[in-house]
Amino acid sequence: MARLVMLSGLPGSGKSTLGRLLAERTGAEYLRIDVFEQALRDQNGPDFDVGTGGYQQGYELARHHLRAGRDVIADAVNAVEAARQGWRKVAGLAAAEIIEIEIVCSDADEVRDRLRTRETGIAGLAPVTIEAVQARLWDANPHCGHRLDTAARDVPDCLADLLQMAGLAA
Repeated sequence: MARLVMLSGLPGSGKSTLGRLLAERTGAEYLRIDVFEQALRDQNGPDFDVGTGGYQQGYELARHHLRAGRDVIADAVNAVEAARQGWRKVAGLAAAEIIEIEIVCSDADEVRDRLRTRETGIAGLAPVTIEAVQARLWDANPHCGHRLDTAARDVPDCLADLLQMAGLAA
């Protein structure tokens, strides 16, 4: 059975770094919503309101891969229940298992440093400020089975924990 690993978390949490590495390690398809949203801005102008467009593209591509029997790593902020419900619906339609993992960094200074020095790998993607992260609304996720705090931890240790949480460890 294909598996959808839904990674949720605010910018600076380590979500994209870990999601990319998880996909590389396991061969899963890696879907980063920032890529879809920036492509929409590139097509429609920098002030284009992407709304849910990036998520809609991600949901459709995830459904396609899951139905083909491939595991998917979905990397998105998923700050609101409606976004998370979209991934659950996709998993259900594809008869795939979903694993929900929230990535956090509980050290605000570390988040600030990460945001200041981060290289997104996405041309044109505007930097995110610590003020924007702190002001972001976040709906609690009662369905989240796992929470990974990356504060003061190195990437290999976090990845090892993520592999276990996702059920993808060898």
